[in-house]
Amino acid sequence: MDESMARILVVDDDADIAGLVDELLHDEGYEVTIMHARGLETVRAAVERVRPDCVLLDGEIAGTYGDSWGDAAWMTALSAPVPVIMFTAERSAADEAADHVSERSRAAGFSSVLSKPFELDELLHVVALAVSQSPFRRGT
Repeated sequence: MDESMARILVVDDDADIAGLVDELLHDEGYEVTIMHARGLETVRAAVERVRPDCVLLDGEIAGTYGDSWGDAAWMTALSAPVPVIMFTAERSAADEAADHVSERSRAAGFSSVLSKPFELDELLHVVALAVSQSPFRRGT
């Protein structure tokens, strides 16, 4: 593994979206790990294994962002916080995260909110911003 490549963990059960994101980010020089099935591996275990520079985190339950709020809060609270991008089609969750008014949205501390459908340029922008905030990129 090339240590100079930023590592991105994409958590999304939609294979088509994950494949598109994987291809786009690989073309931009990122090392991408896709996590589809949360039942086989927890997000927290994947973060500990991959040590990503940022995580694109989709919700796991249709109609809600589900346990992803807690996963994001856990990554934000780490001694070396991992920047998390909320990556969801759930409009109410995206609005809540962007407004930072609820206790769970403040705890989650999302680096960005990327609503689906998304523009490719916007995806690249929020990923580059999150990677620039990575403790692994800053040498801490």
